[in-house]
Amino acid sequence: MKHSSPSCRRNSPAAADLSATDYVRLLHPSGSIGKVSFTIIRSRDEAITRTYSVETAPIIAESLLDESTYLTLNRFSGPRGGGRLAQINTLYLDLDVHRLPGSNQPHEHWVEKLHMELDAKSIPRPSVVTFTGRGLAAIWLIDPLPKQARPRWSACLSCLIGLFKHLGADSACSDVARVFRVPGTTNLKTGQEVRTVDGTLRRYRFDDLADRIFEAAGRPTRRQLSNRKAEQAEKPRSGEPRGLAPRKRFAMISSDLDKIVSHWGGHVPEGKRNTFLHLVATCLTHTAPEAEIENEIFSTAAIATPGLSEREVVGIIRSAERQAQKACSSTPALDGRLHYTGARIAELLEIPDDVARALGLEQVISEEERARRKASREKGRRQAAGAKSRDEWLSQNSASREQPWRAAGMSRTKWYELGLHKVPRDT
Repeated sequence: MKHSSPSCRRNSPAAADLSATDYVRLLHPSGSIGKVSFTIIRSRDEAITRTYSVETAPIIAESLLDESTYLTLNRFSGPRGGGRLAQINTLYLDLDVHRLPGSNQPHEHWVEKLHMELDAKSIPRPSVVTFTGRGLAAIWLIDPLPKQARPRWSACLSCLIGLFKHLGADSACSDVARVFRVPGTTNLKTGQEVRTVDGTLRRYRFDDLADRIFEAAGRPTRRQLSNRKAEQAEKPRSGEPRGLAPRKRFAMISSDLDKIVSHWGGHVPEGKRNTFLHLVATCLTHTAPEAEIENEIFSTAAIATPGLSEREVVGIIRSAERQAQKACSSTPALDGRLHYTGARIAELLEIPDDVARALGLEQVISEEERARRKASREKGRRQAAGAKSRDEWLSQNSASREQPWRAAGMSRTKWYELGLHKVPRDT
């Protein structure tokens, strides 16, 4: 098979008319991680894949030019396949310009159009542009990425394809195992030679290239997303429980229960014993290891609820152990264990607000007492910030109520224009 040489074309770009060997070496430099696959299309129903090391592949390429041969753009641990991805090496566009109006234009026209679009979008020009026999393949070489970066790479490639849909970018050409035609082969559909026609030969840093692509699409860059994430982390997250985590809240409830039983003289009154021990057990399901629950409940029962039978105590223990084995989540609605509000516990144990205040209870309080405390804290916060009480404000802003402009025989507007509101008045 006869192949054109660089000397046949004057004033060619740096990447024009690369030999198959140089093309493979450019894409897959010696020492790179992973292997390279060639796919040889023999017929509609027959395709052969051959896999070589990055050192051997350039040598083999020249022997495959008499067939319809394609090359992987990324590298794999064996024959090409997403599950064997070893290293991500490129971003690329398969431009089906032959499907566009004006498809009879020479490939130079479409290369120039691609350049204009890229320059307008501030996206670097491709490392290699190949004329595939009827369309163009644009390849951006990137500093190799590990396979873990595949989601970021996929998002960037999808964005790039979207930017160039109007130039025939094929959305199906978005998988890591994609292969492109090898320069020097012939496109059997058109009978034209595949050859490299343009390119910078540069290898780009992925994050920089991706930022340019996302900016062109009006989407946030990785740095901007990182900054947003940091800002969001500092804000209360909607959809997540507000306030204390269950473990900390039930530790505070447990402390309140200790204060309450001390207030009762160390023994829970008859009629509340079973409820009290059940609440202690519920706290333990949130705050103690399952193996310690039984001993803790027995110890509490011996001191605080001596009137309960062993059968009742064991029943509470077994129930708590079953609860402790259920789903654990910081969201009460998703947590399989029991949850009680402080107001409900105050109601069950009949703890009035004045007792809650006297004992310094933090969680076992009514909704009314909780609201009163919140209002008191807010008032203190406003006062610390310099806010004035209503009486103080009215004493300094009484003009609207007293209407001194009437006594002066003028309108309110005139009174303020003359600055009389600044003149001290007798009180």
